[in-house]
Amino acid sequence: MNNSAARSSARTVRLADLEPLHVVFASQTGPSAARNAHVSLVWPPPIGSDSAEDLMSEMRVAYMGAMACAPKAAAVPPGEVPRLPRGTVVKLPVVLNARASDYARIWIVNLLLTVLTLGLYLPWARVKSQRYFLRRTLVAGHVLDYHAPPASHLPRYGLVCALVLGVVGACLGSPLAGLLAFSMALAVTPLAVHTSLTHRMAHTSWAGRRLSFRGQFAAVYGALLVPLMGVLAAAWLTLAGATFHHPLWWVALGFVIALWLLGVPLFLWAYFHFRQGRLELGPLRLLWQASLVAMVMLWARTAAWSVLVCGLVMGLGAVCLGALLWWRGPTHGAWLLGMLALVSAAVLAAVVPYLQARLQNLVWNNTGNRALRFRSHLSVHGYVLLQVRHALLLVLTLGFYWPWAVVASRRMRTEALTVWARVDTEVLKSHWTPFAKAQTGEAPKRRASA
Repeated sequence: MNNSAARSSARTVRLADLEPLHVVFASQTGPSAARNAHVSLVWPPPIGSDSAEDLMSEMRVAYMGAMACAPKAAAVPPGEVPRLPRGTVVKLPVVLNARASDYARIWIVNLLLTVLTLGLYLPWARVKSQRYFLRRTLVAGHVLDYHAPPASHLPRYGLVCALVLGVVGACLGSPLAGLLAFSMALAVTPLAVHTSLTHRMAHTSWAGRRLSFRGQFAAVYGALLVPLMGVLAAAWLTLAGATFHHPLWWVALGFVIALWLLGVPLFLWAYFHFRQGRLELGPLRLLWQASLVAMVMLWARTAAWSVLVCGLVMGLGAVCLGALLWWRGPTHGAWLLGMLALVSAAVLAAVVPYLQARLQNLVWNNTGNRALRFRSHLSVHGYVLLQVRHALLLVLTLGFYWPWAVVASRRMRTEALTVWARVDTEVLKSHWTPFAKAQTGEAPKRRASA
């Protein structure tokens, strides 16, 4: 670690109460850029610490930085990452350089080989698509990368296929056997989620440094147990209602479904609290500080938007159906099913993107720590209009517009993100074990306190 970073941290204590906040954009360099980049922005409150703990941490780093100037220089304590002077924030952009024409070639090859191999090529197809997008995603001028070999996905892929085939085969034998197999599949679902998150983060890198996910089995079961129990209860009540033909079972099923829908905000909050709070960027562990009230409000807005869209689409569908009946007279059931399918697709094209956009903003705006914060400014109405346009083009092109839709959607979501940093990227990299050394088993530096 160079002494300049330590001396910058040493100025924090002396100027903590005097310096105004100034944001330095990543494209600017030098002290003149810092002086010319003053904007009226406020660094968000630190996640996972109060102001006293934050100041004490900076004072420790400042003290060690001052000691570094002495003849017998002392290093910064293990696990500490020197930060920029208090009041200085660097905005790091996130850019996606993918091109739809390039991805279309990858997508066509993946589709053909997956069909020809009856799905066996799916792990290779997923790895190729993941690598293409990550290697064209730049954060602070450094690319992401995905290092997992396709063969490493085969155990999980085989497990999922075995569970699906087992449930389907058991259902063909008897409904009771199928439901028992479905219950067993739900019991191992949290384990599959945990394995997927750990594997994906362990093979993802930024600037040659590996990301990681530190989660425990007990935590993932605690986050997913209640919603899975609700699904299981609904499945058993459905079987009981179909078997005993008593209205009480259907009343109980309706009550469970209503209660499960009301609990969706809690389920989402618990899952993202588990996922976001266990991500690690080298020496820095991320935290998540979204309130349950914010998740409830997001779900309420989504429910209101769903009712509005359903009313509008069903009204237009009724008009179209009336015109069809007037033109052709009585129609077959196929026309009615086709009209219902189009109405459902229109609702999904408008409601699902609305939830995705609001969820991305809520999740990433509350993710970070005292050194890094994420900001997401994804336009909700812009993203919804984009997905509606993609749905229309997919129907008109019989699905061949898919690569262009994927690239455009991913670019809009990716470039809506920015990273607000109070630590220099080069200093962070120096405290972060490179991916190649981590693969050889070299012990990483002790993780810094969040």
